[in-house]
Amino acid sequence: MYRLSPFKGKTTLMFIIIDNNSHLLSFLLTLLQCICHISKGGLITFDSYRKNEVLTMEKVLKIEKDSVQETLMLPLYGKVMAMQMWPTEFHDEDCLRFKEMIDYDFSAMQEKMTGLYGKIAALSTAYRQFALAVEIKNYLKDHPKAVIVLMGCGLDTVGHQADNGQCTFVNVDFPNVIETREKLLPSTGREKNVACDLNDYRWFEEVGFERENGAVFIASGVFMYFKKTEVAALFKAMGERFPGAAVSFDAQNAKGAAMDLKALKDSGIDISLNFSLEASTAEKTLREMCPSIDKVKIKGMVYPYKDPKPFGIIFRLMAKYSDKGMGMIDTFTFQK
Repeated sequence: MYRLSPFKGKTTLMFIIIDNNSHLLSFLLTLLQCICHISKGGLITFDSYRKNEVLTMEKVLKIEKDSVQETLMLPLYGKVMAMQMWPTEFHDEDCLRFKEMIDYDFSAMQEKMTGLYGKIAALSTAYRQFALAVEIKNYLKDHPKAVIVLMGCGLDTVGHQADNGQCTFVNVDFPNVIETREKLLPSTGREKNVACDLNDYRWFEEVGFERENGAVFIASGVFMYFKKTEVAALFKAMGERFPGAAVSFDAQNAKGAAMDLKALKDSGIDISLNFSLEASTAEKTLREMCPSIDKVKIKGMVYPYKDPKPFGIIFRLMAKYSDKGMGMIDTFTFQK
C-alpha cells in the first residue's frame, strides 16, 4: 500500500498494489500525478506500508560526518522517531520525506536514541514543533495573510503545520544551511529561502512585510546559541521594522540550558550555550531587552499545548517539572 500526499498534505490518495512489478508501480504513480495535477514545484511524499518501510526516494543530498550540515540531522531524526512511535499524535510529512532524500548514516544516531532517553528527546523535539505551530495558528486567526518567518530555520517546516492556504513563508539561515535546504525544499511562489546571518539585519528586507497582513517570527532551538545582548539587539531592531508582528520561541532556564548542552555534546555536537530565561522573571527580562514589546505570554512547552497522557507516566512527570521553567514557549507582540 502506498500513500500519495501532494504539497502541504491537502489531499491524500491511498491505493493498494498487489503486484510487485516495478513497471506497474511506476505507471500508477505517474497516472496519479497527472490526475492530481501536481505542478513541477509541488512536493510529493510516498510512504510505503509494505514491511513498514518507506519507499526509497532519490537521494538528492549527501551529508558528511563531522560537517556543519550534520548538526541539522539531530532535530530531523528526533521528529522522525516521534512520527514513527506515535503516528496518530504527530504529523510531519516533510521530515519523513527529507530523511529519505538525504544520504546519511543514521545508525549511530539511532543507537543513541533508542530506549527511554531517546524517546524523551524525540518527544521534546516533536512537542516543541507542535507548540510553535499552535502559536502560529493563533496569530493567523486574526492575520490570515501573514508571513511566517522561520529564523534559523535549518530543515524545520513548522509553518507547514499551520498552513491556511493564504499565508506565505520565509526561511532564514546561514548560506550553507539554505544551500542544503534548497535541495530538499526549493523556494516556490509562497515560500522563500533566504541565506543570511540572523545578526545581519539585511534579511529584514526579504520578509515582504505588509503592516495590514502582519508577520509571525518563529525561532525553534535557535536563541540558545546567541548571547543575550545579540537577542536583545535583534528584538529591538525587529520591533522598529515590524510593528504589530508576533515572535514565538522556545527558551530554557539556566538548568534546562545546561541539560541541553550536555545532550548536544553527548550526540557529538560541541557548542557553548548562552541565552536563557527564568520563568519567574521572563516577562520582565524581555521587556527590559526590548521596550517596544506589547503583550507577552509565557507557557510551559507540554501541558498547555497537548495532553501528554499517551506518552506514559515518566514523560508526564518530567513534563510537569519541565513546564515550571526548564522548557518554555515565549510569545510576544510588538507595539503597533
